[in-house]
Amino acid sequence: MRMEIKKTGINGEGIGYLNRKPVFVTGCFAGETADVRIVEDRGKYLRGKAEKIIVSSPYRTASICPYYRDCGSCPFIDLKYEAQLRYKEEILQETLQKYSGLKIKCDRIVPSPQYHYRNKINLPVAADKKGKLHNAMYRAGSNILVLIDECPLHDEELERVRKAVLKALNRASMISYSHQDKSGIRQLVIRGFEQFQVVLITGNDVINEKLTNDIMSIDKVVSLWQGINVRKNPVNMMPDKIKLISGRQDIDLSICGYDVSLHPQAFFQLNRLQAEAIYEKVSELISEKVSLAVEAYCGIGVMSMMIHDRAEEVIGVEIDARAVESARQNAKANGIENVSFRCNDAGSELIRLSRKRKTDILIADPPRTGMSENFIQCLLKSPVRKIIYVSCNPATLARNIKELSRKYEVERVMPYDMFPNTPHIETITVLRLKEKG
Repeated sequence: MRMEIKKTGINGEGIGYLNRKPVFVTGCFAGETADVRIVEDRGKYLRGKAEKIIVSSPYRTASICPYYRDCGSCPFIDLKYEAQLRYKEEILQETLQKYSGLKIKCDRIVPSPQYHYRNKINLPVAADKKGKLHNAMYRAGSNILVLIDECPLHDEELERVRKAVLKALNRASMISYSHQDKSGIRQLVIRGFEQFQVVLITGNDVINEKLTNDIMSIDKVVSLWQGINVRKNPVNMMPDKIKLISGRQDIDLSICGYDVSLHPQAFFQLNRLQAEAIYEKVSELISEKVSLAVEAYCGIGVMSMMIHDRAEEVIGVEIDARAVESARQNAKANGIENVSFRCNDAGSELIRLSRKRKTDILIADPPRTGMSENFIQCLLKSPVRKIIYVSCNPATLARNIKELSRKYEVERVMPYDMFPNTPHIETITVLRLKEKG
């Protein structure tokens, strides 16, 4: 059926209407007219696929990726970058309004280099008909793997290392994973900046010395790890425990002038340039030196270190013990003495601290699920004057703002394009304690 696409949805799909029911259509943008095939009826809404674009958006452009139609990871990649930014601003504004019920004005989005920004890959490995191993992506909305030979989002050095590791795996006659035999390689994880760490997710295989030496001889690779995962449908392919096969535990990098060590399982933003821009802005937002600043969900402690000169004392709180240990090592390596880290639930630690002293500034960078309900309730009971909330999910940000609005008012929302060619948006939101009366 022919359909006019009225707007762009939060996941990058076009939205049209059939008998007043919204239809989420993949493969088209706001302002386009398309022949649409309905693929799913979800009751309150429909899902469709654009079979043919009849009237094209003036912002549509040729994609530089040969796999984008199958892959589905970059729904904006055939959209001019200035239009991507405009759509993201609209998506953010509409999402905040819808889920918080508040009228919130946002800053203009901070752009990023459009390509080659990702510093990490986490890709399945699959074989072609001749048995040669390739990286792969899941076809959008399915469990079918599409073989890929390149990705324009990957950092160019990361791509070089990825291709070299695949060549080493093929030289070693490694096979793609077999559920029946519980052997073979399932996933390839590589992260790197000036140095690279490689993690092979396999079945019950032994990584022999020849393959180890071959991978470790790749320029800038400093460590090789193995993670064994024989579960049939794992939610997370990376197992809880991985084994160091050769090389160093961590890779070293410099972030905003601070030396940081990263374990393969530690979280770090995928877009280094935008991460640095966000960290610098967070530090800038603390304009006057305060007595106590707390960073909840602090991870390896980068932002806590960044603001150490903006507070007499900084306390980072993180539930992951391994991340806390890394944070402590990072602070020590940088000679920072007024920052400490505690392994605890963020809400519980905030309540504990509030019994003893006043927290002037709270920085929170939670996962996509947002602040936990317990954390929000603890925050509402604590005398925190100012919150700087770094979010990667506008919907959960908006819901959290709605709950916090009982005590706090939004002062500013600053969006960052952390993931060009995708609909994802990173934001910094400043909330200030409401004045009484």
